[in-house]
Amino acid sequence: MSKRVGRRTQGQEKLARERIERLFVLAEESSKSGDIEESKRLIELARLIGKRYNQRLSKSQRIKICRNCNSFMTSKNSTNRISSKGWKTITCLDCGNIGRHRLQSSGKE
Repeated sequence: MSKRVGRRTQGQEKLARERIERLFVLAEESSKSGDIEESKRLIELARLIGKRYNQRLSKSQRIKICRNCNSFMTSKNSTNRISSKGWKTITCLDCGNIGRHRLQSSGKE
């Protein structure tokens, strides 16, 4: 029997998405309990699984983590500001990294 060549099966991709989601839940819980290092490690694992199985993080997941230091963003270690120009600015208080995200617009006028 020959080996399968090409993309991963849909079952493997689904399992990878479920594991990434579970790691984010665990990272949120450990961040709330105060264990920052464990939270960072769980985020790193979720990103590695995403790279390995070619699975992107969802928009809500990308907003919750710092791209520079892999910290899980909570109200304790980040500030959120909304500008009048339609941007949400999130500043990580651990490393000082600034992330900007476009807010949903109702439509062009």
